[in-house]
Amino acid sequence: MRIFLRSFIVAFNKLRIVVLLLIISTFIGTMIFQLFYSIDFDSHFSGNIIDSIFATVALMFAMEIYAFPYNGELLLKLVYIIYPFLGLVIIGLGIIEFGMFTFTFRYRITAYNEWIAKTMYNHTVLVGLGNVGTRIVIELIADGIPTTVITLENEKNTEFVQQMVEDQRVAVIFGDATQISVLKQANIEKARAILIVTNDDLVNFKIASKSKELNPELRTVIRAFDQDFSQKVTDLFDIDAAISTSAIAAPAFVATSFEDGIIQTLKSKKGDTEFHLMEITLNKDFQPIEVEVLETQFAMTILAVDKLAHPESKDKIKSGSKLLILGQIQSLRKLKTQFCL
Repeated sequence: MRIFLRSFIVAFNKLRIVVLLLIISTFIGTMIFQLFYSIDFDSHFSGNIIDSIFATVALMFAMEIYAFPYNGELLLKLVYIIYPFLGLVIIGLGIIEFGMFTFTFRYRITAYNEWIAKTMYNHTVLVGLGNVGTRIVIELIADGIPTTVITLENEKNTEFVQQMVEDQRVAVIFGDATQISVLKQANIEKARAILIVTNDDLVNFKIASKSKELNPELRTVIRAFDQDFSQKVTDLFDIDAAISTSAIAAPAFVATSFEDGIIQTLKSKKGDTEFHLMEITLNKDFQPIEVEVLETQFAMTILAVDKLAHPESKDKIKSGSKLLILGQIQSLRKLKTQFCL
């Protein structure tokens, strides 16, 4: 039922040209009636704007509400002759277009998701729906992050993809993400981050490179099987992070797409709480403060200061210091926003 209702809305969005033609035709016909039709042609015509609109719309449905103006202006007569055919054409186009969207399942899914993707802004684009990609999109949805997924055409009929199609928080684009046209369909120019987790390192780097061309400010996080290879080409492709999925879980992709400097993500054994390991450098505006005070203020743990592990609680932290900290994403983001940006 939800997919039908959403398709109904999208169909009306796609019918905007037909609706525009209908409005313009009605306006022109109404003005002609107002200017040239009079009570002399039909005693039932009062001359107000409502009567003129009613008469115009009726003619477009091949119904003659008021008598034909045999002695009227040529323009008025042409309205009586042309408008039944014009109405037939406009209504016919509308029915055909609406039917294509409402009753053609395959076309409906593709069009709806492309439309949703175009409306997204500051969203995350995920490429690849293998085991890792599936877990990542679940994590993104759980965190309430607007997401567009790019997957291959042959994945369209899988159960998980069908579930995502039913989810209003996710837009699904079917195609090859190495193609710029497909990336544009995902509205990559307005995206905040892209997570690329296909099973091919070269393909991942290629997608990241093309994404950066379209959006230089885009944060790119890719899956890499060969860590040595990824380290050599990451700088070349201007990639923000290359993560080995054998060493880090799906939540780290999501966290890394939000914040630079996250190294590792850990899950608490008690509940689903996540802690992130992050490296930051304090700015010049930071005022010297004790380790214990800073930890209490931001509800996090400082593991190292300037590469010196296990700092004492009374040790002073100064501006320009490099910290290795562990905490929840909200606390880390607050600290970084206040003292690192």
